[in-house]
Amino acid sequence: MEFLIDKGEFTKGLFLSQSVVEKKGTMPILLNVLIETKENAILITATDLEIGIKGQYPGEVQKPGNITLSAKKLYEVVKELPEKRVSFRMKENQWVEIKSGKSLFNIMGVSAETFPSFPAYEEEEFILMEAAVLREMIEKTLFAVSTDESRYNLTGVFFTRYQEEEGQKMRMVATDGYRLSLIDRGLKAEIGGLEKGILLPKKGLVELSRLLEEEGEEIWLKLKNNNLIVKKENVVLIMRLLDAEFPDYHQVIPTQTKRRIRMKRNHLLESLKRVSILSSEKTKGVKFHFAEDLLELSSYNPDFGEAKEEFSIEYRGEELTVGFNYRFILEVLNILSSEEIVMEFEDGVSPAIIRPANDEKHTCVVMPMRI
Repeated sequence: MEFLIDKGEFTKGLFLSQSVVEKKGTMPILLNVLIETKENAILITATDLEIGIKGQYPGEVQKPGNITLSAKKLYEVVKELPEKRVSFRMKENQWVEIKSGKSLFNIMGVSAETFPSFPAYEEEEFILMEAAVLREMIEKTLFAVSTDESRYNLTGVFFTRYQEEEGQKMRMVATDGYRLSLIDRGLKAEIGGLEKGILLPKKGLVELSRLLEEEGEEIWLKLKNNNLIVKKENVVLIMRLLDAEFPDYHQVIPTQTKRRIRMKRNHLLESLKRVSILSSEKTKGVKFHFAEDLLELSSYNPDFGEAKEEFSIEYRGEELTVGFNYRFILEVLNILSSEEIVMEFEDGVSPAIIRPANDEKHTCVVMPMRI
């Protein structure tokens, strides 16, 4: 096996593999990437058996072959090479020689025979989507995914589609029991298998989001054999769906609210950052006191003191005091892009709705707390 490849292309492929490879080391081969040749292309594959990614990059192949190498060490070596051209040559006993300019590395590899096979799929029935739309949906739901492995059905993002008068819609929902984020966007073509919804793993969506940051406006999706297959230019990402039933999230979203408040997102964000400095380290609680056209934030910590700050809002109604874990509110504010937001309440103990003032199709829900 021997080939020449551009350093930038090689680095790009190895970078995409870094967070996919198995970190726990239960199977040593999963710490490696598979390097293969195909005509005038180099294939780079990584997997943890739940998620797999394969990229194809242009190169000059002198001798075909395959080998696996440490994903971490190979990436560290290649990104520091001095020249744009990289020579890759397999020697005896699975050793690999990597040369660039006056730099020379000899790295011990492992036979490709024990590397897991990449799932096979047909090229038909892929659905075209806008990369920017899918990236937005992931970004605005991923923060609400639960990190509690004992609540397995909350450790992913629910992805489904439904029909409205104006056409097909796709929906992503995530919740950890304390906050929820739901976003709907238009769907130009029908994705088969989404009628009942699927549960996408957080790690897979993190990798997909990383892939969507690469150049290119189009992405292709397909569901097959409990896998979501994603193609973007020269890269294929496959993630295994979570085998769990997502809870009925409709019960969490209030259908009626008495109070509607409008305010500048940045005013709340900056004030909350300041007031939260003196919040209780255990509860992270901050009080929100709403009065006519005014919001007062306050926090108290018996070891350090208290903080208060107020600013103008648009509100007509009875005074209301609600407590929140400030981190949950900050995380919502950080993924909203609108200048103004709307908060809706039934009372001081019911879930609060937070959404962009200019987007009815994105809804966040945060549970209050007693302070």
